[in-house]
Formats: sequence, C-alpha cells, structure tokens
Amino acid sequence: MSLGDDLSIAQSVAFAILHAQDLESNSDWIGWAKSWLNGDDRSASAAAAAADIAVNPAARHAANAARLFDLAQALQTEAAMLSAEGRNAGWTLDTVENRNTECLTEVAEAIRLADSEGAKGGSARRAELLALAVRHH
Repeated sequence: MSLGDDLSIAQSVAFAILHAQDLESNSDWIGWAKSWLNGDDRSASAAAAAADIAVNPAARHAANAARLFDLAQALQTEAAMLSAEGRNAGWTLDTVENRNTECLTEVAEAIRLADSEGAKGGSARRAELLALAVRHH
C-alpha cells in the first residue's frame, strides 16, 4: 500500500504521527500527538509548538505535516466561501494544493526518518500503525 495513492491526507498525517510516537521522548510532544489523533486539537499553532519541542526529527516532520494540513484546511474553507460569494477562488485552491503537497512531503520525510531509526517492531508495527491510521482517520 502506498501512502500517496491509498490514504487521505488526514490518514497520512495520522500515520506519520503514530510512527513518530514510537521514537519521540518528549512527553509534551506525545501529549500533543494524542490530542491531534483524538481530534481534540488539530490547530496549526499547536502543531507548530509540537514541532518546536520535538526531540526526534521524525516527530518534528510529523508535527510540521499536521501544521500544513491545518493550514490547507483553512484555505479550503476560504476558497469555498469565496466561491459561494461568486468570487474567483482559483488562487486559494492552488495554494491549498501546494500546502497539501508540502504536507505529504513532510509525512514522507517523517516516515523515512522513523524507518531509518528502526521504529519499534519493524514492518509488523508499520502495518499495525497503517491500519490504525486508516480505521480512525
């Protein structure tokens, strides 16, 4: 299963966060991750703060992916409002696409780093995390 083809962007971000949780030692980052995964706080500001405190590079990239995901969601809402007003939302939609691409780049880097550091359980753990991301996000 390839991330880009089979998962939504939210599922991809969730997978990166789940993967990074196995490697991150900062308890505040882990608390943020649980809050994001539960849907309690998916704000760009909380994700940016999590990226700043991350000890592990995979965790930093996962938090940056979450930040970009929230920014893309806000732009998508803005584009919908512009369209509803009969205004041109083309630029905003292009920016949404750019943010989504940046988000998936951060996801890929988080997963690459987590894999290179030997995340707990190897491919079996990866499959378990992927199933969690698909099921809950």
